[in-house]
Amino acid sequence: MSPEREQTRPPWGTRLLGDVMEPPPRRKRRVQVVLTSTVLVTHLLGVAGVVGLQWLLLPFDEIVSGRFRTAALVVTPIAVLVMVTFGLVWITWIVRRWLSWPDENRPPTPEEQRLCLSVPLRLSLLTACLWAVGGAVSVGAYGVAAVSVVPVMTVAVVTCGALSCGLGYLVAEISLRPLTAIAFKVGPPPKAPVIGIRFRLIAIWVVGLGMPLAALVVLAFYSVSDAEVPASRLAMILAFIGIAGIVVSIAAGWLLVTAMLAPIRSVSWAMEELAGGNVATRIDVFDGTELGQLQRGFNDMADMIAERQRLRELFVLHVGSQVARAAELQEPRLGGDTTEVAVLFVDLVGSTRLAATRPPGEVVEVLNDFFEVVVDEVENGGGFVDQFQGDAALAIFGAPAPLADPATAALGVARRLTAALAARGGPLATGMGVSFGEVVAGYVGSARRFEYTVIGDAVNEAARLCELAKDHPTRVLTSGRALDAATAAEAAHWQRGETLVLRGRTDPTSLASPVG
Repeated sequence: MSPEREQTRPPWGTRLLGDVMEPPPRRKRRVQVVLTSTVLVTHLLGVAGVVGLQWLLLPFDEIVSGRFRTAALVVTPIAVLVMVTFGLVWITWIVRRWLSWPDENRPPTPEEQRLCLSVPLRLSLLTACLWAVGGAVSVGAYGVAAVSVVPVMTVAVVTCGALSCGLGYLVAEISLRPLTAIAFKVGPPPKAPVIGIRFRLIAIWVVGLGMPLAALVVLAFYSVSDAEVPASRLAMILAFIGIAGIVVSIAAGWLLVTAMLAPIRSVSWAMEELAGGNVATRIDVFDGTELGQLQRGFNDMADMIAERQRLRELFVLHVGSQVARAAELQEPRLGGDTTEVAVLFVDLVGSTRLAATRPPGEVVEVLNDFFEVVVDEVENGGGFVDQFQGDAALAIFGAPAPLADPATAALGVARRLTAALAARGGPLATGMGVSFGEVVAGYVGSARRFEYTVIGDAVNEAARLCELAKDHPTRVLTSGRALDAATAAEAAHWQRGETLVLRGRTDPTSLASPVG
């Protein structure tokens, strides 16, 4: 992926969480800062909501100088300060204990993996306990002044606390993604997510809509039972709850969508990379819900595609690109089709003596250098190297991929190959034979193991011409039939010679060799 694309595609859904190249200790420090700050802001907003409801629900003069003065101006601020301070210290200490493995720059154990994945839920439960303690102290102080306000104040604390804990769960999960990605690499995750998408949707509905609606219901009973609530203040309370409910619903929905979009986008971006040919594309799984299973599913799919690509490359190396393409277009089957092709047979001269006098490794090196030139020239000419036969190679022009003029292509390759081998040098000379004729091209073998080849008199003729060419001054011979099938421009580079009967054949063959 290009650097420009990486900047617009943060791996964890936000650039605040860094990138995949950061080492675990640095990821841990970044996560700690983002986690602490976002969770703190979330719960401070909840505290602000409780305080706002207190000042709206209760008479202003009684809060400032009346019976609720101590609860509103002394007990509640102290409780908030103590709970926030204690919560920051406590939660920071606990999270450091739970997530100690990044500081040690090592992968987590399976137990540490499970602990890391459950951190958002555990944090939500811990903060809920703090809300319960702080809320009990604050509501108790109001209850001492007037028991009648306990129910409504309890609803205010529970509503705002639940909203804060629910939103805190989402921001904690998002903040922990860089470490969650490492934890998922340790081994298979739990079979079922801690909190799945369905439960999240229900929880967001309850927190974002259900709680404010419940607060409105309690407020209705409170206003009926307390005749001292004026209509203007009741309208302000309703407006506050309504606006707060809308804001919380939007914020909760935005957080939920953000949490869900990041893994979906990671899969979408990875699919673009994979479709562009980057089979090494993988996703760092960082989501513990069903969307994390989607990320893992993409990685499994990418592994299979990479394996198939590797097998295809091996297949091409073994059978050649033309046979591989033909096999992709049509299911291979035993048997073949009759067609006219040009055949080029090239063989080393003196390779037996070389093998007897040189180390095997050196012999293999000589053969590989020789075949490298042969394959390059044949494929550049549109041909296909069908077989390597010891120190010889059989090339076909016109099958399996058709050629408009196979004879011209084969003769041209023979001339260029002679020049290329001469320029390359080497301890051995070569002999080449070119023929043209009708063959059967197809798959030969058994149903469990077969290979593509061509069978026909043209193949035998090319092999006999190659044998004869080893003793010819030009080292290259072709049949008159191949020369007749070639274009006039190519035929001008050849001169006809004698006619004779090749070994193993009954019909005479007219010979031709390159000019000069």
